[in-house]
Amino acid sequence: MTARWPGPLFYFAFVLCVALDQATKAWATASLEPLGSVTVVPGLFDLTYVRNTGVAFGMFAGHGLLVAAFMLGLVALALFLSREVNWRRIEPNVVGGCLCGGAIGNIVDRARIGHVVDFLDFHVGPHH
Repeated sequence: MTARWPGPLFYFAFVLCVALDQATKAWATASLEPLGSVTVVPGLFDLTYVRNTGVAFGMFAGHGLLVAAFMLGLVALALFLSREVNWRRIEPNVVGGCLCGGAIGNIVDRARIGHVVDFLDFHVGPHH
């Protein structure tokens, strides 16, 4: 038998991820925005303050209505597909809570400041 709804672990992971998301973005805004970028591992990883108005990797930047419609479609798809998840297992609760927490953190950014704060910059050579 499968559980049809997420368990308490989902909600704990969700709240923790939203809180961590907002806290790290506040830190990045206060600490990295004035600097722009800080090299952590040369040639591989930097902390770089970016205002992302698009979706993944800045795609569709400046197309707010299209981005909002896309996000709503993803939420609807996720809700539809989550009906088939066995919520009795630990993994779907932790992973689902973290994914939803990160997504809500980005939605909070968009609603509050009009863009998502990004700051993790992984790269190999010229590719970021």
